[in-house]
Amino acid sequence: MRPVTYIVVAALAGFVGGNVLQAPQLYDKVTNHIANSKSEPEGFWSTPAIANYGKIHYVDTPAYNPRNDANLSNKIVFQLNKNEGDIKDPHLGLERVARVVNLYYAAGIPLNKLDFVVSMNGDAVVAGLNNEEFHKAYGIDNPNLKLISELEKAGVKVTVCDQSVAFHHIAREWIDKSVTHTISSGTTVATLQNQGYALLML
Repeated sequence: MRPVTYIVVAALAGFVGGNVLQAPQLYDKVTNHIANSKSEPEGFWSTPAIANYGKIHYVDTPAYNPRNDANLSNKIVFQLNKNEGDIKDPHLGLERVARVVNLYYAAGIPLNKLDFVVSMNGDAVVAGLNNEEFHKAYGIDNPNLKLISELEKAGVKVTVCDQSVAFHHIAREWIDKSVTHTISSGTTVATLQNQGYALLML
């Protein structure tokens, strides 16, 4: 073996060895950070409009606060196209919609002043299955239906793209009756944007 090779091998061994020796300290540092982040005071998180969903830590700051402009339409279309998170838990995109509702409400915008529409397409359409079909596919009742119900109580319209329903070989009647069918997510979003809705991709 050439001297240069010995030097390279020794350097690599030192690098790897040094990092291995530091691994316990790094692990402890990360673990302590995570543990400390869980020690928030009571009331740090809240769900003021959608109970138990979309928790927020509200800080009353003036920048881009929707209550600053009484003429705002507060019209948003949310597009969800992924099946995110654990299938046993509510869809993360729907949780994010609930978070936006909670933030607007905490900022002082009444629910009847919000005009929110959710458009589920792609892999996200399984969130709209009724309990019977969801149970057949995943062995549990659909954890999203309670959240969809709470969103709709707050005035949020939840829709599903029938193109994605067809693409995934889902029968239209397998979608829960609380969810509104649309021709497609693309036409829904385009129509609403032409009516002045802001688009949030979640």
